Amino acid sequence: MARWKLLKGNIWVVTGLLLLASCKHTLLDWNPTPVTDTDDVEIVCNASEGNKGLLNYEGPVYIHVGLITSKSTHKNDWRYVKFNWGSRQREAEATPAGKNKWTYSIKNIRSFFDVAADEQIIKLAILFRSGACIDVYCKTLRNADGSDMYIPIEDKTAVIQSQTVRK
Repeated sequence: MARWKLLKGNIWVVTGLLLLASCKHTLLDWNPTPVTDTDDVEIVCNASEGNKGLLNYEGPVYIHVGLITSKSTHKNDWRYVKFNWGSRQREAEATPAGKNKWTYSIKNIRSFFDVAADEQIIKLAILFRSGACIDVYCKTLRNADGSDMYIPIEDKTAVIQSQTVRK
């Protein structure tokens, strides 16, 4: 009976560790959470997730980044796209962060994209891609279903009110 309790306890520990380890493998992660329109944000992508479009890619990786705003005409209408598709601008280059991972930082989202104060920023739209583009074809990291990746942008007023209520 004591062996069974020990074995049962070990099974729960192993299961918990596996669940914890699996939670750390996400396609896209960002800091801070939640993100507001005037935050500095660091974005980390993991090519071992999603469509795995950059899995084991060793060349330079660039971002394609824009916004979904209150003036977007549909849920995938990127506005304020910062760099042209296929661009190899130094400002668009992501920083390697280990095998199959890259980071990109944006200082003050609203200022970075030069968005007027009366336009609400709803989502940051982002793709990580290879630098070796031929026309429109690039190795591109996307969601598993091939869709674009998005980071929700919280309304700063709502975030401040939420933090005040918790205190």
